[in-house]
Amino acid sequence: MELTSADITQYEEEGYLVVRDALDAAELNRFDKAFRTHLDELHPSDLKYPDPGRYTLAKSCMADPDLAFVVEHPNIVEPARCLLQEDPILTAFVIYDRTPGGPGIPAHNDYKRWRPVGSSMNWLFTVVPLCDFDERRGQLFVAPGSHRLERVQPGPGRAQEVSEAVRPDDDAFVDPELCRGDLLIMNMHCWHRAAPNHSAEHRLGFFNKYAGISCPPATGYYLFNDDAFNALSTAGQRYIAVHSDRPISRARMLLQRGDRYLFAEGENGLHLPGGPTWRESAIPDWDIGNYIASVHGHMRDQVRVETPWASYIGDYYENGDVCRVYGYELNDNGFPVAYEGEWLDFDNVEERATQGYELEAIATWNRPDVTRGKGVTQAQARIDQYAY
Repeated sequence: MELTSADITQYEEEGYLVVRDALDAAELNRFDKAFRTHLDELHPSDLKYPDPGRYTLAKSCMADPDLAFVVEHPNIVEPARCLLQEDPILTAFVIYDRTPGGPGIPAHNDYKRWRPVGSSMNWLFTVVPLCDFDERRGQLFVAPGSHRLERVQPGPGRAQEVSEAVRPDDDAFVDPELCRGDLLIMNMHCWHRAAPNHSAEHRLGFFNKYAGISCPPATGYYLFNDDAFNALSTAGQRYIAVHSDRPISRARMLLQRGDRYLFAEGENGLHLPGGPTWRESAIPDWDIGNYIASVHGHMRDQVRVETPWASYIGDYYENGDVCRVYGYELNDNGFPVAYEGEWLDFDNVEERATQGYELEAIATWNRPDVTRGKGVTQAQARIDQYAY
């Protein structure tokens, strides 16, 4: 599916685009049927389905190939590639079921610095309704032009700056009149809201999110399991950045100052500051993949440093599990005291680092073709996600 120049202009100016009849009846029926075999996996589990509520099926449910096929559907990924202006990478696969009487969602935008699905600097939604989003089932409203891209500016260091979002007026929202099988593509900064389900029927749709390949989420990606990866075709597997059945059991920080990098002393020699991960729960949602809180705790203990933000570098195997590595570049504004640990230049890292992936992490951190954002912890985001 090719977008016209008018389509691209509308997306750039208004922050959204509707493509009619992106999926055909057979594809929609296939997806419908598969979804109904996963009802025991719906979140939140404390509600009794189908009592009134808003339920989601996410995580690695796309291990079912009758769900996963939409991830690589050409009528979804090709428009996404065109609007991102680079290859898309799947950051979230979510199916929503707003049951009869289920509540709406207030106005918001989804650039979120604490979320794997929201902290990339270039991502978009691909929303496909499995029923008409009308007045009975609940419209999805969008606010044209609310993405306000002038808020995004280069930062003084490696990460871009994003100023506080500007909330649109209540009367700025419009109904794009989404019907079953349509595709709504929405910019990450575009404000939207959803009406309650006043009907006796379910309001279903899938809301996939794709980031540009050069713009990884600042918190790190959601880690899909191997079955989810293998449910895609060989060609479609390129839309998954990271996958493993092994847990992300460690998180570390690459701290750079000039051409040197700070390493901590450990039992087995020098290592990047960090250690075992733990799940932060300051915001009650699925922010699986954000381990900045874990690495902050280890940095305080090991090198007496806490950074205002962190930016994801990559995932590497360490002791059989996955280690998530973040980066931060120090300036000269800190108090002039000696740091715990040892500063190493590149050659010394090669000679003395103990895990074996440090040189690769440094090379990735220094790539000029990667656009980075600022990831924060849930606790930081509760105060003001734009403040740091």
